[in-house]
Amino acid sequence: MYKMGNKTDPGDLIDKINMLDIVLTLAGASLSIVGAFVLFFAHYLRHKSGKPTNEVRQFLIFLTIADMFNALGLLYGVANFLNSEDSTDEKVAACHRHEELGCIAQSYMTTLFGMSSFFWTTIIAFHLFWTYEENSPSSIKKTILYHVINWGIPFAITTAAVSKNVLGSDLSVGSGAWCWISACLPHYDRTLWMTISLKGWEILMYFSCCAFYLLIKWRKIKIRRHRRKMNIGLSLSPSQTAVQSDVETKPHEDIRFLLLWLFEVSLRIFGTVRYLTAAVKRHTAKDLKDYNSVDKVLLHFQSFGDSAQALCSCLLFCIFDKEMRNLLKDKIVCNHKRSEKRPLLTRQTTVC
Repeated sequence: MYKMGNKTDPGDLIDKINMLDIVLTLAGASLSIVGAFVLFFAHYLRHKSGKPTNEVRQFLIFLTIADMFNALGLLYGVANFLNSEDSTDEKVAACHRHEELGCIAQSYMTTLFGMSSFFWTTIIAFHLFWTYEENSPSSIKKTILYHVINWGIPFAITTAAVSKNVLGSDLSVGSGAWCWISACLPHYDRTLWMTISLKGWEILMYFSCCAFYLLIKWRKIKIRRHRRKMNIGLSLSPSQTAVQSDVETKPHEDIRFLLLWLFEVSLRIFGTVRYLTAAVKRHTAKDLKDYNSVDKVLLHFQSFGDSAQALCSCLLFCIFDKEMRNLLKDKIVCNHKRSEKRPLLTRQTTVC
């Protein structure tokens, strides 16, 4: 087990957490859980209506599962934080004792599913790039490989973190009202495990998804230029024009998946900035100007952003998706009509 190798900075203590941070975390996590179930139900209705579900839509379901369990972990973390009777000084002194089991369990859960969320987001962008302009059928081997990567690697890293006893209360440095990497570690080990267990993959997701979507856009422009050159002097029939239009507007180019990544960056960037500034302060021992006041403001945004991932998926792929929105609307209207007609028409059945 690691021992406390460096004296804890008083500016890093958990008294920066206030009721606003707790409310924001509870709101974001609760809305994400509700949004996840709405998304699952909408995709169930879509499948029941006979409409095909492509691979990317299936990956979205797995991404939402990871985000939902991450939100559940954050809810438990907030509950554990509110029920804790230890003072800040007692938590610092506890570095020489065993970490609380509930704190470790919550940290394991949020670290595992947080990393898995980053992996699924990256895999979606990679899959869109790799299968662009292709009509290849779904491959079981490819799907299994994706699952091994997206669940296996986070599981291995998080299990290693548990075996090294690095999970625990981080005194809200890099996190909010929940546990993550123990503040009892030496500075180098603490930053290393923060990077390995979550933040490194988060930053990698930012840049890799950006690269994949830029490559998709570049390939799209290249294909259009090539077609213009090929079509010079040629007259296309309406059917040929329709084929080209279908290829250019196929589901692989769904702008909502690009927006999903942008929303995730917008929500998670506050925690990333807090992690980077805390690491600089920790290793350089510099007294950064207005560090505590800025960190508290960023903490407010992180408290909601880290817990609101599934909510964004629901908004993009249910509320703002006309097809899915109509499915939900028809189901609600259908149930309402059934409840109104059932007492009046005892011999007739309503078909929706």
